[in-house]
Amino acid sequence: MSIIENAIDSIQIGIEDYESADDRRSISAVRNISAGILLLYKEKLCQLSPEDNKELLIKQNIRPIQNNAGEIVFEGKGHKTVDVFSIQERFKSLKVTVDWNRFNEINKLRNDLEHYYTSESPDTVREVVAKSFLLIRDFLTEYLEQDPQETLGTDAWSTLLEVSEVYSAEEEVCYASIEKIDWKYDSVKDSLKHLRCNKCHSSLVEAPYPEEDVYPTVNLHCRSCDNDFSVDDIIEQCIDDSLAGQAIRNAMDGGEPPYDSCCECAKNTYIHSEDCCVACEYELEYKNCEVCDASLGVEEQYNEGKCGSCQYSYDKHMAD
Repeated sequence: MSIIENAIDSIQIGIEDYESADDRRSISAVRNISAGILLLYKEKLCQLSPEDNKELLIKQNIRPIQNNAGEIVFEGKGHKTVDVFSIQERFKSLKVTVDWNRFNEINKLRNDLEHYYTSESPDTVREVVAKSFLLIRDFLTEYLEQDPQETLGTDAWSTLLEVSEVYSAEEEVCYASIEKIDWKYDSVKDSLKHLRCNKCHSSLVEAPYPEEDVYPTVNLHCRSCDNDFSVDDIIEQCIDDSLAGQAIRNAMDGGEPPYDSCCECAKNTYIHSEDCCVACEYELEYKNCEVCDASLGVEEQYNEGKCGSCQYSYDKHMAD
């Protein structure tokens, strides 16, 4: 069976899993659809491989060799095929455009569902199906030159289309309610793209009282599992999801993290660019060292007005 046939089979089986009344097949639906998308990408790499070695570009390890004619050619080494990162790199150099932000979101949802799925989170599975729709449609049409409805079959295509349209409509309602809130801080507003229910992990979360709530006291409601919670319950996770990547990049470059643990509430929500904790709105009590006038960070607030160096000197002096 060819890669494209495997890809279509995986997507079709995933949709059948999704439509099943058996909750146990929900994770299988996500796995199969995600695997099917990756197989579509591998099919394109096969199409772009040399005529005499159509599987070259899906090999994880490619090495140059000299053939019998003395020419330098490439061959795949081993049986391991490309992972997501390698596909991204090869598509980039081959000018094959994929919405990797959408794919990475689907991939993260799949990983989360593997660990946290319960029967109360059907809309998280529906979200994966809905967001997969555009990736599948666009790639089949633009890069594989196939008609999605004909390739997937009318039943599977109709399901993908219906789920995508319904989910998108509900998502718009939630988004509109969130947009009505004055979130006060840019970092908080930016982090809400990662907003999810803390019970079922669905993104279908609305602010039911946008005209009444004032940040940081904002009520939230999950349209998927009917869970009521507040911004305070999820702000730390949203900030971490939003800024963790930047924190890693800063650390690699020898810079400071964009956020820290708050001295007041202990949440990892003290945002340096905001000069405060966006969860409890704590601001630094001591801005500069009373001895040397150096700027003080969050971790130095416990020194009550001294920087780390001056506090060390003070402690040493007192010990002597």
